[in-house]
Amino acid sequence: MPHDPGPWLALARGTGSRARARRLLEALGDPLAVLDAGEARLAAHVPREIARALASGAPLVAARAELERAAALGARCLGLGHPGFPDALRRIPDPPLALYVRGPLPSGPALAVVGSRRATQRAREVARSWSAELAAAGAWVVSGLAYGIDAAAHRGALEAGGFTAAVLASGPDRASPRGNARLAQRILDAGGAWISEHPPGTPALPHHFPERNRLISGLARALLVVEARMASGSLWSARHALEQGREVLAVPGPIDTDACRGSNLLLRDGAHVALEAADVLWAVLGRDAPVARPAPPRDPALDPILEALREGPADAEALGSALGLSPAELAGTLLELELGGRVTRSGTRVALRAPGADP
Repeated sequence: MPHDPGPWLALARGTGSRARARRLLEALGDPLAVLDAGEARLAAHVPREIARALASGAPLVAARAELERAAALGARCLGLGHPGFPDALRRIPDPPLALYVRGPLPSGPALAVVGSRRATQRAREVARSWSAELAAAGAWVVSGLAYGIDAAAHRGALEAGGFTAAVLASGPDRASPRGNARLAQRILDAGGAWISEHPPGTPALPHHFPERNRLISGLARALLVVEARMASGSLWSARHALEQGREVLAVPGPIDTDACRGSNLLLRDGAHVALEAADVLWAVLGRDAPVARPAPPRDPALDPILEALREGPADAEALGSALGLSPAELAGTLLELELGGRVTRSGTRVALRAPGADP
């Protein structure tokens, strides 16, 4: 018998709360049993007005109409009991009862990539290039289609010819923000997916974003925070990921810039350090995966610093001034060189690391 998402959708919409819906399922069984239970039995678990509405059958009628609207848009609905419902999402503490999907859903391992909407160029490039490497290695990339890091991650996966899924804070008929509508269409055209738990016609409301974030992390084996400010929604994604038992990784950044304050604090509090795409591949593909660590791409911005230091140690502030770098740009570049074992710092002095010296 084909799976019928209608009762799942009726329960999701008719209770107005996933917690209430779970209470009814735990007490009465599957969605059909809940809808057939009658007002008196339902009222023992939910408010009387909700019990009355469910028993009337109106939520199921409304659910059928919603399913017809979604189907006309090319979106299919998967109830929580559907065999094609993402297994990783099924096991999170607060799964959606019904999920709209446009496009296919692969069964392989996924990486969630999140970060600031107002990301620096360096962070956007990390998100793009690492997502490309992950996609080329066979993982799929999931993110939220927002400006900044999300968009860069989707683009990287597309450039590598891999799979990427956008989890929407709106309904399955409208991608948000509007400025990324062309990118959203590219995702579908390339065989990727849009995912939403909201009805067609639903706008991206503020309270939808934290709910969406739990789906982004829930779909993946690991969550990568590329760059995040203190008020970033990415920190909520990290909290969801930890509650869901997912690996959380973060890219370190300069400690004197607000752009990286949130992601650096994640590292202080125990997130795994991601210095190259291979670190993330290991987390997504597993301990035994045959992951080859690629050589990091050559960054032309590093060359002038290294060339200047070949003349001898230098004061960091004077070095930045001579090269026309802002304090934040210099700090980020020096951090990258230090982590890569190419320079050493002592106070404000910077020097090339001597060959063979301990890192």
